[in-house]
Amino acid sequence: MEYVVGILLGFITLSFLLKIGFYPSFRQIALAAVACAGFVLLIWNQAAEQSRTQIADFLASPKRMQDAAVWITLEAAVMIAFCFDCFVGYRHHDNLFKRSISCFLSVYPGLLIGAVLGYALTQTIFAFPGTDFRIVAGWFAASTGTGIALAAWLFRKYLGDSSLRLELLFATNLFILLMGIIATENGQTCYQSVSNVDWKTTVTTLAVFIAGAGLGFIWKLIHKTKL
Repeated sequence: MEYVVGILLGFITLSFLLKIGFYPSFRQIALAAVACAGFVLLIWNQAAEQSRTQIADFLASPKRMQDAAVWITLEAAVMIAFCFDCFVGYRHHDNLFKRSISCFLSVYPGLLIGAVLGYALTQTIFAFPGTDFRIVAGWFAASTGTGIALAAWLFRKYLGDSSLRLELLFATNLFILLMGIIATENGQTCYQSVSNVDWKTTVTTLAVFIAGAGLGFIWKLIHKTKL
């Protein structure tokens, strides 16, 4: 289960990086990165109090995982709504309600990144036993802020075509929805699986996803350069 959750958190991170890449300038991207670093510094005390047993109990709790599934679904729905709003062609918004919705969709970065940062911080603290938690949290916050800003900017620069980034954001959040169901059903389906993780199916799905994204990028590049 932890492996599936790790993959899910990775795609949530990718979605966040792609989303803030649509901000108008690097200043807004850097502001989002600083906010993430500040969030890490705010929660390091709570993260330091966690244990592997508490995390395992959370992942094994059907009620908590079902609550998490609701938040994952809502987050993915907002991101998909942003993609549809942009796919329309940045149409003219003829009333205040539509403009307000579009403004919210454009600004919203994705709050589930907080859960990703919290989980990553606890795992980092576990990896450095005996080290001052404050020092670990400080280095983690600095690395997080720098990494988010650079990664989002690189995605924006090297995937310069906004339509390609929108397609990738859309596909990522569809995958998040599917992974959210797998990660949070926690054995509550009618048919019990043979093992916790079907690695063959998971790897095949990831390979298809990456291959599709790669082919889309190559097609866009060929079309753009008119080769």
